[in-house]
Amino acid sequence: MSEGSKLSASSGLRFDRRAASISRSKHALSTTLAAAGITHVPRYQIGSSEEALQLASKCGYPAVLREDSGYSGRGIWVANSAEELRVSWVRQQNERTGADFLKMRSFLNASDDLFIIEPWLGGDEWSIDCVVGPAGTYLIRACEKVTTIVAGRPVTLGYRLTDSVDLWAELRQAVEQWTSVLFLAGQPSFACFDIRRHPNGDLVPLDFGVRLGGDCIPLLVRHAGQSRNAYAAALDAALTGDPRQMCTLWPGAAIVHAFARQAGTFVGLAVHGQGEVIDSRPVGSVVKQAEDSPVYRRVGTVLTHFSSRAEFLRACNASSDWIQVNMS
Repeated sequence: MSEGSKLSASSGLRFDRRAASISRSKHALSTTLAAAGITHVPRYQIGSSEEALQLASKCGYPAVLREDSGYSGRGIWVANSAEELRVSWVRQQNERTGADFLKMRSFLNASDDLFIIEPWLGGDEWSIDCVVGPAGTYLIRACEKVTTIVAGRPVTLGYRLTDSVDLWAELRQAVEQWTSVLFLAGQPSFACFDIRRHPNGDLVPLDFGVRLGGDCIPLLVRHAGQSRNAYAAALDAALTGDPRQMCTLWPGAAIVHAFARQAGTFVGLAVHGQGEVIDSRPVGSVVKQAEDSPVYRRVGTVLTHFSSRAEFLRACNASSDWIQVNMS
């Protein structure tokens, strides 16, 4: 999308440029939904630590300090108090000079220096992919997502394809409403959302992308779709208006990420029970803290299945009992 945005409208590449522009700004996402009267995450632009402290006292703690344009948790800090927010501000400023952050900014072709403060929405989180087309919006997959806070940074531990019919219906209704505002009518596109609940009970998008979700999710979807390509089927459905072409995914299929608890030399992953390692650091590689961050690097990802949401949550929150990361 970054390269496509550089091309002229007459280049022949068709995509919703307005939606793509909105997806690059968390503030634009919230303001666009607000203008349509849709519940959204309240977000405030800030230019200094003093403004951050002032607005955090307005929206309440925990508060999220974030870069307006970013992905994969880079530039995001969660503070539980004014003191923590002051520390987070300094950490974020330092993070901006790191290689990871500069790579992200280059990839996004971003040059702005906008910062956002917003309330942290606790509770359950979900991640979805959908396809938008002339015939409407079709939900491809809906994942329960587990995120934890480690040293002030949000860290994703895993995703599980939901088996809740009621949740699927609620997510589908919300996504249809959001895409009707974010996308121009008839423009075909994929889209992904990270979702939590507003205090009023409504679902709200934390993030939005004019693309499919990453973070090993396509591997999860391919596995859960068995012999069918769920993304190609969804695109056919959206273009023809025939929902029967959609691919039914295997509920409960999941991925769990393993993070190192300490620095050292990576020995390997010991997977207990049903599971397949689909991504792993090379054995013998050195694991250390992420650049300018107290969070240690991810060392591997396991593809598996959980018969219940409770089982999935236990595995993510106590992953050392299920996935052992051996360090020396």
